[in-house]
Amino acid sequence: MGYNHYWRRPTEIEPDTFSLILSDFQRCVLVLDDAGVPLAGPMGEGLPQIDAEGIAFNGVRNCGHLKNDAISIPFPSESASGVGGSDDAVVDSWFIGVQLRRRTCNGDCSYEPFMFDRVLDSQEANRQGFDSCKTGFRPYDLAVQCVLLIAKYHLRDKFVVASGGSDWHWNDVRRLCYLHLGYPLMKFRIDMEQGLVDAD
Repeated sequence: MGYNHYWRRPTEIEPDTFSLILSDFQRCVLVLDDAGVPLAGPMGEGLPQIDAEGIAFNGVRNCGHLKNDAISIPFPSESASGVGGSDDAVVDSWFIGVQLRRRTCNGDCSYEPFMFDRVLDSQEANRQGFDSCKTGFRPYDLAVQCVLLIAKYHLRDKFVVASGGSDWHWNDVRRLCYLHLGYPLMKFRIDMEQGLVDAD
């Protein structure tokens, strides 16, 4: 249980298309860092992988943020947005955890690794391109959404995205991609049954 993003993708993404996805995400990395979303390698340490073979990252394990044990099995509240500190982040509880007002951590910004390879290995291919990432609504959730929105923009109907959150919870990444990549602001919306769909 927890806050997840899910996607289904082609077994292999053409190099030219993956290059576009990669280039757009690279343009967002410093923007994300400035917004309080530094990225680490998949285990929360070292550097993220952002190259022609794939994109792999996590939040920073030893982030230095205030430890807050109240943040357990987090999920965004209905109006949650932004990135910030944990001191007043808990809005309410839900049946197995807490609801947050913004993306934050409990003193560890890492959660599940996000992996997006250009070519899936045989085990991933056996899952028919289906994958997911549980972010715990940590700050790096915004970077995960960023890659997913960029991939949807370039892969169109070949890429299917679903989210544990609502359309509201995608406002931050839509604004980021609008301001820094020139994507149409409301190009995509989250439909609870169909996932991330073209709003046109």
